[in-house]
Amino acid sequence: MSLFLKQQIGQMLIAGFKGLEIKQGDPIVRDIQEFNLGGVILYDEEVSDPNEKWRNIQTQKQTADLIQSINEISEEKLFIGVDQEGGHVNRLKADYGFPPCSSWHEIGLFNDVNKTRECAELMANTLNKTGFNLNFAPVVDVNSNSASYVSKLERCFNSNPHTIAEHASIFISAHNKQGITTVLKHFPGLGSAEADTHEGFVDITETWTAAELEPYKILLSKHRIDMVMVAHCFHSGVDPDWPASMSSKTVHGLLRSELGYDGVVICDDPIMGAIAKNYSFDTAMEKIINAGVDLLGFGNNLVYDIDIVPKTVNTIYRLVENGNISEDRIVESYERIQSLKTKLQ
Repeated sequence: MSLFLKQQIGQMLIAGFKGLEIKQGDPIVRDIQEFNLGGVILYDEEVSDPNEKWRNIQTQKQTADLIQSINEISEEKLFIGVDQEGGHVNRLKADYGFPPCSSWHEIGLFNDVNKTRECAELMANTLNKTGFNLNFAPVVDVNSNSASYVSKLERCFNSNPHTIAEHASIFISAHNKQGITTVLKHFPGLGSAEADTHEGFVDITETWTAAELEPYKILLSKHRIDMVMVAHCFHSGVDPDWPASMSSKTVHGLLRSELGYDGVVICDDPIMGAIAKNYSFDTAMEKIINAGVDLLGFGNNLVYDIDIVPKTVNTIYRLVENGNISEDRIVESYERIQSLKTKLQ
């Protein structure tokens, strides 16, 4: 097999890194230049080390300078991503000099298309000016359980799938006009899940309803959706053996075949407890990619691994060498990713 195969695998990864600025010799430079990393995700707070406060985002100018430096060391177009939902999941905080950003739930309380458009346009403009081209939003989980993890953090718009889709459509359009790629999450729906996939196994079999697919159905009929994020939740009615992110029945069957989605699929962070506490790294990589996932998003902040990119590229390459993953499966994802990247500014 060729070196180009490793380069294709590198494009399938988005990873977090440490640093408010880029210095020659930083692991992220190696990851981009040697392993052809597909993109990065930036955070404000350092989670993995209590002795460190800052991760990547401190002020708007510093962040813009950091992004410019990242782009300068890459010959390929990079995804420059951030979790900017607003509210609790808000990396570009007003405290750092960014415009205030309401939570998706707070915007939902207005249930006003003009208010949603105003908030989305301000957010998209801020992202564009700072240099981001990927926002891991909007959340289209249906708020079917007020005790759910995503509901308690005010990440759900409301409980009406049609209203969610209408306002998510406004959010997507505002971002696309600014050249920002968006991500629908968390497929097939975490609106009823009381447990947190960051911490461990989450079973939605008894609480999930088909209504949670409605926002996806509506949006897929209206938009060319950039990306869909698959969650690590488990639903025995869809797949009795594997969680959604590792399930061909969920990704290839439900999302691609039944709902007709043919774009890029990204999975939630494979280092989250729902996966890392229950499966070996080899098993997770094999099942996630064979399920039909194209991009793997490693926040690399819950637990920091300086070598997460080379480790993952080499693991997947070995799985292809051993026949556990076909080379065609890698090429399929690579081509989807490259097609989406042609739209990036």
